[in-house]
Amino acid sequence: MNKPLKWSLLALGAAVILVIGAAVVVALSFDPNRYKGEIERIAKERTGRTLKLAGPIELAFYPSLGAKVAGVTLSERSSEREFLALDSAHASVALMPLWRGELIVDRIRVSGLRAQIVKDKDGRFNFEDLLGAAAGKPPAPRTDDKKPPGGEAVKFDVAGVNVERSAVSYRDLASGKELALSDLKLGTGRIAGQAEGKLELGAVVKGRNPDLDLKTELDSEYRLDLPAKAFALSKLDARVSGAVAGITGLKLAAKGDVAANPEKNEYRISGLSVDLKGVQGKDTLEGKLAAPQLVVSNEKAQGGAVTAEFRLKGGERSIEALLKLAGVEGSAKALLVPKLAADLSMTGPDLPMKSVKVAVTGSLRADLERQTANADLAAKFDESNIQAKVGLARFTPASYLFDINVDRLNLDKYFPPKKEPAKPAAGAPAKPAPEKDTPVDLSPLKDLNASGRLQFGALQARGLKLANLRAEVRAAKGRLDVAPHSANLYDGSVSGALTLLAEGNRVALKETLTNVSVGPLLRDFAQQDRLEGRGNVALDVSAAGSTVAAMKKALGGTARVNLRDGAIKGVDIGGILRKAKSALGGGQTTQAASATEKTEFSELSASFAIKNGVAHNEDLDVKAPLFRLGGRGDVDIGNSRLDYLAKAAVVASAKGQGGADLAQLAGVTVPVRLSGPFDDLKYQVDYGAVAAELAKSRVGEKVKERVGGKLEDRLKGLLGR
Repeated sequence: MNKPLKWSLLALGAAVILVIGAAVVVALSFDPNRYKGEIERIAKERTGRTLKLAGPIELAFYPSLGAKVAGVTLSERSSEREFLALDSAHASVALMPLWRGELIVDRIRVSGLRAQIVKDKDGRFNFEDLLGAAAGKPPAPRTDDKKPPGGEAVKFDVAGVNVERSAVSYRDLASGKELALSDLKLGTGRIAGQAEGKLELGAVVKGRNPDLDLKTELDSEYRLDLPAKAFALSKLDARVSGAVAGITGLKLAAKGDVAANPEKNEYRISGLSVDLKGVQGKDTLEGKLAAPQLVVSNEKAQGGAVTAEFRLKGGERSIEALLKLAGVEGSAKALLVPKLAADLSMTGPDLPMKSVKVAVTGSLRADLERQTANADLAAKFDESNIQAKVGLARFTPASYLFDINVDRLNLDKYFPPKKEPAKPAAGAPAKPAPEKDTPVDLSPLKDLNASGRLQFGALQARGLKLANLRAEVRAAKGRLDVAPHSANLYDGSVSGALTLLAEGNRVALKETLTNVSVGPLLRDFAQQDRLEGRGNVALDVSAAGSTVAAMKKALGGTARVNLRDGAIKGVDIGGILRKAKSALGGGQTTQAASATEKTEFSELSASFAIKNGVAHNEDLDVKAPLFRLGGRGDVDIGNSRLDYLAKAAVVASAKGQGGADLAQLAGVTVPVRLSGPFDDLKYQVDYGAVAAELAKSRVGEKVKERVGGKLEDRLKGLLGR
């Protein structure tokens, strides 16, 4: 070796030693903790969030390039509220393989991770600014098999991932839904282009709206073949235990094999079996799901029959359900279940019916690309046959479509009848039982988007009997409209519009009843037998409140009644007039309304102005063969009371039907005051006032001329007293 070459090699060696020595000195002397303040400042400027590095930062340079951090927190944007935090995290990369384009990472460890995800009322997440969404920038387009300039794609190999003692919470401010994962743990085996490993996942899940309190565990083996864009899961075992909406001791176990080829968008599930067991209070719960095989790709979807069974038993109560899907057809973009069948049976003393059975058959279609789905269903429930087309116009947010046709349905069969009040002991005064108020909550309308049509051949609800009911239904933005709707009822028809508003818990109703028999209608619906007749009724009312009683007391609007050939029950105005001729000069008399008494009429009309639950009337006009009846007063709907002054006048030309007996009272007004609770009405007649008015009439003058003397004695002689 010549001297120049020798000295050159020595110089190069010295330079290498110097560089290595300098690197070692830098590595040993470099303290990243000196720059924590600068890192926190830059994070604040770039993100508007507060980053705190409370724990030490540790760096390693050889043989692996790695870092370990502890006590890290990141706030919400423009706020000091915590968004993300972790107790510690560690990862390192083998240094020398980087020169060969290989990324070899040892096990990634994260401990004490805490994340709080919030979706605001406008649908934005609290992490979108970190993705560039806050600046209105769309995410960069993804490219497959991205390669570094001038070289092959980087090969990566991760020994595994471990996450422990972590928690993630989620809140939706619009819907009020909350979900919290605690004691979160995740463990994987090797992750590489071609690798096999074991997956472990577990967490405690708690939620509100709906209520959840679950413990979940999942174990599985996996195979990765990223060059072929395929993966497979095997020996899947999933378990869930806890409480869901009142169910306690719930346990779920699932096993099966899953294989996938993302390049062809092909997925395969085979040997799937799910067992569900648990306890609801003292009830036992069992469930099974079996799917022998399912293959889905862009070109086709094919699968065998799927069956699911569910049983809930406890004491005298039991619920059993069986669902069968006769295979799957279609593709990854559009799925078809050509035939499904479900049977549900329930028994129990707390059910309106001791035993309920429902059978459903039909088919299901789903267009996953357009996010639409629809089902054609037929159901047999008790005496009802139901044909239904239901679907989703979009998946998120859910928008429902429906067209439901029911031949007959008696809802009163499935609600318990009102309990009769207990009879008082012998000799004890009867006390009316306080009526239980019914709450009204229209808040679920806030999240409801739906439109469709309802048809019933015959429907009975709360005693009301309807036929040929047709209704258009629309729900959106906290408002539900059942309009227009129409039906036949009680020898007539009804048409109108019903509106429900979640804001303010409001109800508005416009109804026109045409040629309706009001007697049977009131008896069936209001359990009141106070009026007979046939004719028209118009309502335009609205109310708001959190209970039925509150809504009655807040009722407002207008009403009008026009009837013919009917009767007012509880009081006999004709009888009162006949009695007047033998009671003239007497004082006031009060008498309870009687179901056997009634005032027949040929025509009746009245209008009402309703405010704060009180319907006020000024224009009552009742025509009968012997008399005319007018009046004014209040119907207190909120408190179920009546305070009304009716004024009856004998027709001057009264003939027949006892008219001759009343001819002497022609032109005289007889005041009748009706008052009291609806179910305990009383009426009062002031016969002294009748006598005074009669004395001033022409009849009174004629009697005075013919008889003379004291008016009271002459009246007694004239009227046979």
